[in-house]
Amino acid sequence: MPKRETLFSNELRQKYPCFRKGRSNFEAECITCGYGTFISVANKGSVSLDDHIKTTKHKQAIRGENEASSSSKVTDYFSKVGTKSGDEVAAAEATMAFHTVKHHYSYKSNDCTFTLMAKIFPDSSTAKRYSCARTKIEAIVNNVLAPTSVQYVLNDIEEHEIKYLGVATDGSNHKSTKLFPIVIQYFDWKNGGLQSKLLDVRSTKNETSLTIANEIKETLKKTKLFNKCISFTGDNCNTNFGGLRRRKGNNVFTHMKNDVPALVGVGCPAHILNNCLHHGANQISLDVESIIYKTYQRFSIYTVRTEELKDFCLFVDIEYKKLLSHSVTRWLSLYPSLSRMLQMYPALKSYFLSIDKPPIVLKHFFENSLGEHYLRHMQSFVAVFHEQVQNIEKSKISLVEVVASLNYVKTTILERKRQMFVSIQVKSTLTKFREEGKDRECDLFMSDVSSLYDSCVAYLDEWTNSFAEFKCFDWMLLSNAKEWANVEPCVNYLAEKNVDIDDAKLFDQYQHLCKFV
Repeated sequence: MPKRETLFSNELRQKYPCFRKGRSNFEAECITCGYGTFISVANKGSVSLDDHIKTTKHKQAIRGENEASSSSKVTDYFSKVGTKSGDEVAAAEATMAFHTVKHHYSYKSNDCTFTLMAKIFPDSSTAKRYSCARTKIEAIVNNVLAPTSVQYVLNDIEEHEIKYLGVATDGSNHKSTKLFPIVIQYFDWKNGGLQSKLLDVRSTKNETSLTIANEIKETLKKTKLFNKCISFTGDNCNTNFGGLRRRKGNNVFTHMKNDVPALVGVGCPAHILNNCLHHGANQISLDVESIIYKTYQRFSIYTVRTEELKDFCLFVDIEYKKLLSHSVTRWLSLYPSLSRMLQMYPALKSYFLSIDKPPIVLKHFFENSLGEHYLRHMQSFVAVFHEQVQNIEKSKISLVEVVASLNYVKTTILERKRQMFVSIQVKSTLTKFREEGKDRECDLFMSDVSSLYDSCVAYLDEWTNSFAEFKCFDWMLLSNAKEWANVEPCVNYLAEKNVDIDDAKLFDQYQHLCKFV
């Protein structure tokens, strides 16, 4: 007996490709003979493998692979696991599954893909053996890709020693199924800064605050991230935060805060801006959103009407452009819809004032001598919100920058209110109308402008109060005087939230930052 046992090493694996590692490091399994054929190499090493290759069983297995059988076996339709060709097919199927998810294709779209591949690539053995329709694609996504992607996130959090993170969720309906994606956000300087990662998508029987909170807590505990959670982000609805005043009670934030006393609640700032704009628009005498919607609906699916509008575009000498749809639930649709309608305004006005029995609302709008100017003023006003919502919806933006965007909108509206701003084009029209004795129309227009500004400021005052506690982080924008006194309130705030900061090191780092800036 040799002094030490022989291992099934990489050298043996390369020399004998028909074998792979067996139940232990001292065994090899014959791939050709099928599962369960184990050969010990502990005593004789490669001699044992040579002896097995010479056996009748092994020779018959090779003959069976090379000769066509009169009746196919069920196993012939499956790729053998562990073989090179089997791995290539599995990699192709996984790649297609990732491609399907990446581009939001339906699983059903894969039903004919595998037959198509075999025809497109007839010389590829992988394409011939590729067999992955909707059921298999879904299984790969749910059981392979999703757990692997989550594990990568968890590994990064552990390896990079991420101590704190925030969690967010929002409800979404898929037919009769209620879905709640659970997303975490954290700062990882090794991976490029702010990270937003999807942890799970939970389906629930209802959407009560207790159910939502339990789903979030269960996900965080399952991934061992619950102790790192310091903030919750969600819609501003009563279910999440208990209303404008954030009353304690039956809401998600309260249920979460019972387990994490220092938890910080952050509402949706983009939702606040969107609601603020609609709230202000409701205070003027002209329903701009309704005008846009009704005008779009007039032409959206009617070829004859669209062709008539094109003729009017030729008549007033403007280029025809398709009208854009607007929905109150789409935060970035109002501004482009307004802009497009203004581009088409001369043709639209000629069209609606020349046809028989136009919609009465549109008829009154286009007969209004100040109708176009209402649109122009709203366009300049909506542009402020549109720009900041786009900024807030960036994938990498900090809470400090979000608060700055909200403050920018509020400051801009206050300045417009103080100076009763209207564009020069609108102002010149108002001056002309007053000279013509149309003071009543002009006064109504300016009253609407004032009401628009007042209602928006009042709405922002109410709904941005919850962000006041984050004012201590303003120094991070590096726009104020670079004094340590601006940083101390931030350190105190974090200490109250059980976040320990070495203020001595922070002071030195802050001084280096100031010099760099």
